Amino acid sequence: MNLLTSLNAIVNASVSGINLAETFTNSSFLVNLMLVALILASVASWALILYKFFQYQKAKKETQSFIAFFWKNDDMKEVYNKSLAYKNSPVASIYSQGYIEQQSTRESWEKLGVVVVGSKVDDLIGNVERAMRRESHARMQLLENGLQFLATVATASPFIGLFGTVYGIMNAFTEIGKTGSATLGSIAPHLSDALVTTAFGLIAAIPASIAFNYFNAKLQKFENESVNVTADFINQIKRSNI
Repeated sequence: MNLLTSLNAIVNASVSGINLAETFTNSSFLVNLMLVALILASVASWALILYKFFQYQKAKKETQSFIAFFWKNDDMKEVYNKSLAYKNSPVASIYSQGYIEQQSTRESWEKLGVVVVGSKVDDLIGNVERAMRRESHARMQLLENGLQFLATVATASPFIGLFGTVYGIMNAFTEIGKTGSATLGSIAPHLSDALVTTAFGLIAAIPASIAFNYFNAKLQKFENESVNVTADFINQIKRSNI
């Protein structure tokens, strides 16, 4: 839970001292519109972060259990039966699809009287590799879904906040021009309200950026484990047909 704890600490430190009701009252319609957009983006990204966090935790836990069993067992059928229990593990799913493809290819060839020797072993391996690669792409895409949104929030939010700040400062100087007063007491409230959009932009962007990098690192580990399992499964097929 370290990721969620760190993100909560960042947000709590960022929002302290900000009075939303007063900010909305003193800001222009356009600035308020940007604030609402940033708040909605932050809420949506947090909801996605929580969902992806628990999704990745389940995948990680089941993958670790499957990998431990896989490396200790050379019986492909037994490993396949075990993989069916790990519905949330992308690596287990990739293995099961490879095994299914191997069995179905063998059965179809046996009906035709084809013996799996020589070049047919390479054909079998090619079929299995394609099946496992196809399943790998599908499962990694499932884990990757939503990360693009986090990347967009992390990239765009600071610029939206900056635009709101620039617009707010322009309004502040316009107000100064109308009143003819440029004392610190007269411009400080305007500048404070203008800078709020940058603050909210960072509040939305920082957790999204941290979470995006965190999930990307986890995704890379799943991909590496999938490559290792695929390579070893192919070697098992080769050994069993020598």
